[in-house]
Amino acid sequence: MPLLRSPRDLSSVKYEAVFNYSLKEHIDKNNVMGLMVVRDGKIIDQHYRSERRETDLFTSFSMAKSMISILIGAALDEGLIKSLDDPVSRYTSRINVSSYSKVSIRSLLRMSSGIQFNETYTGKNDIYYYEQGVRMGGNPSVIRTLNNMQRGISDEGKKFNYASVETGVLAEVLRGATGKSICNYMQEKLWEPLGAEQDAFWGTDSEGLELGHAFFNATQSDYAKVAMMLANMGEINGKRVLSAEYIDQATNVERQPEGFKYNQAQMATGYGYQFWLREKPGRYFMQGVYGQYIGIDRDTKTILVINSVDNAEQGSIRSLRTYRLFQSLIAATNPH
Repeated sequence: MPLLRSPRDLSSVKYEAVFNYSLKEHIDKNNVMGLMVVRDGKIIDQHYRSERRETDLFTSFSMAKSMISILIGAALDEGLIKSLDDPVSRYTSRINVSSYSKVSIRSLLRMSSGIQFNETYTGKNDIYYYEQGVRMGGNPSVIRTLNNMQRGISDEGKKFNYASVETGVLAEVLRGATGKSICNYMQEKLWEPLGAEQDAFWGTDSEGLELGHAFFNATQSDYAKVAMMLANMGEINGKRVLSAEYIDQATNVERQPEGFKYNQAQMATGYGYQFWLREKPGRYFMQGVYGQYIGIDRDTKTILVINSVDNAEQGSIRSLRTYRLFQSLIAATNPH
């Protein structure tokens, strides 16, 4: 079922982040391939560059982490996961050698396992070796790579430390709890109820296990439908996909504990269950390297989807600009 349209040119909407930029300048300066603005379930504006089209699939990078969180919520709602405070080992025995088997699902959702992991993209550190293990070389294996992670745990649940491996563990929890592949469970619990317009796909290891931490691929309008469901507190097309309680726990900045609130997880951001949280409750982002963003504003039902091919892996200035752009787009599309 295609999204409705209410076209309006937002190219000249401006925001300030060190300098003043318009939406059109933002697209140019940040190597944006596709940008879509949705409000109240209708596509207001969209822009495509670099020979990309509306029907193309765009890769998520780490926006996939938020998709895994949504599926954890669905499994919790169904009772397949009994409690977020259960350890990983309650749901899968395949990674019992790994230190992560002892960690709770909630700590993993918050990236707070207490296990040291360096993800700074500055050379051959933990994320480099993790990626090598799960998707590079002749025989990449999620299970083998997770079992090779044997490290000490200190202060579990207390401190945010961004670590893609933790979402890889959550994906394995889902497989164990549901008895299904991530693809099959996502098809049943998310893609069909959303009325997604096109097939999507996950990157996998050599054994066909979805990576979980990244490499989900979908169209911008289907990404927007996921965001609309979240903005509607779990409902879309008259169906409940996810409980409002799980979404609120996962995305409401006011419900996060010390260490995860705005300006605490990192400068100028909070962190929920695999979502990046703004200062205003109900406003949050899915984010991926090289400039992938989905902004969600619960109160105004505004969605911003951006897929980029930016040169900078992690761009704190790019993120600041994107947050400010979202704020300006909300203001510009408010009813007068």
